[in-house]
Amino acid sequence: MIRAELLESPLRARATNEAEAASTAPEHLLALAEVGRFLTSGGDVPDVLGKALRVLDRRLSALRSLLCLADPERRALDLEASHGLSPDLFRLRFGQGVVGRVAESGRPIVIPTLRHEPMALAELSDLAAWSDGHWSLVCVPVSMGGRPVGALSAYFPRSPNEDFAGRLGVLEIAASLMGQALRAAHLEKQSSDEGLADEVEQRSQRAVFEYSNMIGASVAMRQVYEEVGQVARTNATALIRGESGTGKELVAHAIHNNSMRARQPFVRVNCAALPETLFESELFGHERGAFTGAHARRKGRFELAQGGTLFLDEIGELSPTTQAKLLRVLQSREFERLGGTETLRTDVRIITATNMDMERAVAAGGFREDLYYRLNVFTLTLPALRDRRADIPALAEYFLTKFAGEHRRKIARVSSGALEVLTQYAWPGNVRELENVIERAVVVCDGFVIQEHHLPESVRVATRERPVERLTLTDAVERLERQMIEEALRHARGNCAKAARELGTTERIVRYKAGKYAIDSTRFRS
Repeated sequence: MIRAELLESPLRARATNEAEAASTAPEHLLALAEVGRFLTSGGDVPDVLGKALRVLDRRLSALRSLLCLADPERRALDLEASHGLSPDLFRLRFGQGVVGRVAESGRPIVIPTLRHEPMALAELSDLAAWSDGHWSLVCVPVSMGGRPVGALSAYFPRSPNEDFAGRLGVLEIAASLMGQALRAAHLEKQSSDEGLADEVEQRSQRAVFEYSNMIGASVAMRQVYEEVGQVARTNATALIRGESGTGKELVAHAIHNNSMRARQPFVRVNCAALPETLFESELFGHERGAFTGAHARRKGRFELAQGGTLFLDEIGELSPTTQAKLLRVLQSREFERLGGTETLRTDVRIITATNMDMERAVAAGGFREDLYYRLNVFTLTLPALRDRRADIPALAEYFLTKFAGEHRRKIARVSSGALEVLTQYAWPGNVRELENVIERAVVVCDGFVIQEHHLPESVRVATRERPVERLTLTDAVERLERQMIEEALRHARGNCAKAARELGTTERIVRYKAGKYAIDSTRFRS
């Protein structure tokens, strides 16, 4: 039996960073994408969970699996869904056996050889059903609100090259998705008044956003999902930062759709596309006769977004004069139409986005410091696609399905060779560039599978010229540990205790490893 203790063994270190573990196995990411789509498609929860378990069979060869929820008060386990074997052939007990211990402790367990582990055999009521070959078991906790509430258990037929780390990583993410679905169903079942029903609806929308509209199960994207959930529940002004093509407008829509203003307008303004002479009129509106060509009163974007959300894209491109006028509105929540004298009150939530280095712009005098602090109440930084390569296969599959339907092409999948090229490319244009590349490949593809030669020459050449780095096993483990600790500390803003909880280990281990790799936790506090 292998107990998965984070950072204290190379196996667990690899498995916990699910993005890295899955990046070498596109099938893992495709499985997660498919599981996510099933869980957010709606319908009867047991039926949806059963479909998700069948995906684990088809994609990962988990021929038998089960999902159970725990009731600590009754000290019982309730089977929610199973696949490949009758539920009657399991004897599940809370706190006992593999499944019971995982559901109680919240820690995964890996059994390389099922028939050699009495704790696993004790859960099986008919051992004859397991005599058709050697089996291994990977069991991971299912959590709701950060606490374990059950377990996902998957049984695999033994093979010569077992990838326990990869299986553990992908099952942990799948269990997280199932926990989200169960939480939404639980909230809906418990809702007894309109207020709670609205909360259920908002959370359901958030779940759809997390794993359907936004593609990606990497650590970086899960952090974005968490931050969207945090800020969406408030009226705080949000600043979305990231390179061009990372999906800033999509995240702005997600914040709005998951907020209390979701039923009100979402109005977008591209600050870089409007000349300064027209910007004030666009933002605040104008009265008849305010300037040549103003033949009638016209409402501005602030009025159109009343009660909802105003999204100011490319905010760093505002001129100094317009910055001063916007600051006044943010401070007083009042404005006048151009050429008018009537003072109007505004109730809008402001979300801004930029790909500029705002701190440098403020230091250079190109952007007002007081306006910057007004806008920078809550910051979300979207990762570049090259920083979340593990999401590329799932994104490619999503865009393939989208454009195959739009262009009426019968294309089944992207080949492994093409996926390898896509994963290695640097993607300076981020997700938008990947979307364009897949659409082009769909158009030029002359078969049922997108091959390497269907990709643009620029992508293939850049991939061939990229040097291949060779690492020893020790170097690879140390690099992975360093990366995981730095990422956790960054998310926890330098709090070692919080970083340890995110990593599933102790604060002592995090501090020891940080010292070993000369990681200064204080630099993540800003």
